Amino acid sequence: MSKTWQYSLLLTIIGLFFISISSLFEAQKSLGDPNFFIKKQIIWIALGVTAMFITSKINLDFLRRHSFSLYVISILLLIIVFIPSLGQKTFGASRWIDLGFLNFQPSEFFKLITIIFFPALFTSQDKTSFKHLLIFLLPAFGLIVLEPNLSTALLCAAIIISTYYLSGGQLLPIFISFLIFSLLGIGLIFSSDYRKARFNTLANIQQNSNLNYHSQQIIISLASGGLSGRGIANSEQKYKFLPKISTDSILAIIGEETGLIGLLALSYLFISFITYLFKLANMVTLLFEKVLISSFACWLSYQALINFSAIVALIPLTGIPFPFISYGGSSLLSIMAAAGLVANIERKYRHDKKNPNHWYSPHSRH
Repeated sequence: MSKTWQYSLLLTIIGLFFISISSLFEAQKSLGDPNFFIKKQIIWIALGVTAMFITSKINLDFLRRHSFSLYVISILLLIIVFIPSLGQKTFGASRWIDLGFLNFQPSEFFKLITIIFFPALFTSQDKTSFKHLLIFLLPAFGLIVLEPNLSTALLCAAIIISTYYLSGGQLLPIFISFLIFSLLGIGLIFSSDYRKARFNTLANIQQNSNLNYHSQQIIISLASGGLSGRGIANSEQKYKFLPKISTDSILAIIGEETGLIGLLALSYLFISFITYLFKLANMVTLLFEKVLISSFACWLSYQALINFSAIVALIPLTGIPFPFISYGGSSLLSIMAAAGLVANIERKYRHDKKNPNHWYSPHSRH
């Protein structure tokens, strides 16, 4: 079994373990079934492993050649969420497509397409340009913002801009892109009452006064965990205090039960995976595959950093899940499918590394 499979399955199992011991009370209280989140997550893990297996075997050149079609499909799915008969509106946000037997979040699918289409685009001849960056980034960014889901829109923008850089993009367009999307983000924050409220909450947290209830309970969870934690399954916050335990707050429960040591161990495992991905990217010679792996590493890094920063009150709570660990089907399915693409490249490298003449030139863009 490849290292990508090992890391992905280990992190997923850790996530399922903590979901299984932390979500019982929440599921019983809100849904009447203490095992609801556990059963749903097991189903999503099964689907994720299946998707990972499929993408680990798929022809990557076929994906590269049809990446534009995948991009168009992802944009259409982002549009469909606004169609009343197909899209599902929850708490004023249109982020889901209701398929009857399951709900699916197209913005998570777009993240997966991002690490396929943009590496293919930017490693094509004469396509590594600021014009192409904006042409293909802005439609998706705008649609995701309209859901509204600013945090995911900014995350996708960060992944795509990083992909542009990794493909050999010039620094000036990167700086301009960063400036544009930073200003857009600031403007969107201060044009929305609920977004401004989140930042006011963050300021209050840093001043240790008038804390938002959710943020306050997260801080209590982390503080009560101390260095070594209360012990596995001994969290008090999960019973009646901490909201959104399985999604936004899973790291707070891990911190309460395993302490700083547990969070550091999880961080070490995650960082080891990211480091391995970048090392693997350096070994690969085909530029499209090199950029794909690096883009996936950026995706995991940024998403984990956002979730971790929100938990420790460095930024407002955003609803971005921690990769592999948090409860959530669309996110887990997309990430595991992306991990399968990396495993695909990894398998080919292991097979061909003894025959370097079989590999493409390091300067090849196709």
